[in-house]
Amino acid sequence: MTSFHQPCVPKLKEEWYRVDKSRLSPEMQQKFVQLGPDEETQEFLSSSIDKSSWVWTQIWYLLAKAVLKHFWTITDINGWLGRGSMFVLSRAQAAALLPVPSGTEGGGRLVDVGAGDGEVSRRFSRLYRDRYATEISASMRKALSGKGYVILDTEDWWRGEQFDCVCMLNLVDRCSRARTMLQQARAAIAPRGVLLLALVLPYKPYVEVTADHKPEERLPITGVTFEEQAASFVRFMADIGFGLRSWARAPYLCEGDFAQAYYWLDDSVYVFEPVS
Repeated sequence: MTSFHQPCVPKLKEEWYRVDKSRLSPEMQQKFVQLGPDEETQEFLSSSIDKSSWVWTQIWYLLAKAVLKHFWTITDINGWLGRGSMFVLSRAQAAALLPVPSGTEGGGRLVDVGAGDGEVSRRFSRLYRDRYATEISASMRKALSGKGYVILDTEDWWRGEQFDCVCMLNLVDRCSRARTMLQQARAAIAPRGVLLLALVLPYKPYVEVTADHKPEERLPITGVTFEEQAASFVRFMADIGFGLRSWARAPYLCEGDFAQAYYWLDDSVYVFEPVS
């Protein structure tokens, strides 16, 4: 579960998607896909603004969270309450990045690893015929099943499987063994398949389920700016056998509360291919 702590500062939505290309290598410039706010993004924002004004619902959320946080993780609480949905890519934005024609109604297999309630991948998952997911939270698994995902085991999902798209959306900075999970993903990607990965920058790993909230495997991401850290991550991925096919910048949006209608973080989004 990502913690959203961005202050409520006015920000032009187009800026959520921009990078400084002068800070990028020629290869990263060439493979950058310029996205922008579209209708589906605006629908999520409008819905979040509407929900933030539901006074009694928001009070219920606050009271339930105050009690349940002593027994459950925030992820489990949100799953049970049906709140805290997130948004990264619309269907059209995902189609612009992925190696599938825009508007295609699925062939192939997609798996969303650490899928949460499935809202992030739901918007573009129907680009693929078969949809699978993994999730450690029981309440979130129930939500995923209700949205048509086939639930796979969190430890063995990759064994003997081949997927045309493996999704790791804001996962590698929230899991304890990120390098291991990436190696598992590589083993599970079908020929001509891809890894769709989103990562909040700046890189600040946080593991919800460990005592010290630190990962066992910290990614070697360096740099100060968004562009420097994105380039550092792409180099790391190349070292473990992934080639960059395309990438973009997008907001990682989350439904808000009384204080703020929605929250956002800066996401880097990549499509990688296994390389020898």
